[in-house]
Amino acid sequence: MQIFEKRPNGLLKFFFKVPVWMYKIGFGGFERLIGAQWMLITHIGRKSGKQYDSMVDVMDYNKVTDIYYIEAAYGTHADWVRNIQASPNFAARVGRRKFTARATPLSNKNAADMLVKFYREKPAYTRSVMAMVGVKFNGEEDLRALASKLMLLAVKPEKE
Repeated sequence: MQIFEKRPNGLLKFFFKVPVWMYKIGFGGFERLIGAQWMLITHIGRKSGKQYDSMVDVMDYNKVTDIYYIEAAYGTHADWVRNIQASPNFAARVGRRKFTARATPLSNKNAADMLVKFYREKPAYTRSVMAMVGVKFNGEEDLRALASKLMLLAVKPEKE
């Protein structure tokens, strides 16, 4: 298993911004056409105080508890993760649903279970997304080990 060491730049960074732009012009939910679900997170920069947008994969959604499970591929190196750690309340959007939320990191075991479940449900999508960020893995045991290097979060919408 190989894992990335640096954040995206150049063409990959541009590629990651396209879904953000699509959501902002009103095409939220289009990702379902490729079998995915994404969350647009609007957060405040911990140093700049500016507003930023980041798109993340929704790995699962529990309708009963109203909790979304998302992943931060770059773990605590991701700026958006550090920003929501500094300012825990953030705006989120999934499809057409908009809400204010807070995120809680999952334990390594829960993260590993979630990552394996996601892979079992969407193996081709998981492999392609991991390949885009430079991660190669050989099966579920590699994914379980990888979960400790990633950060998976439970996102709970605030009461409206």
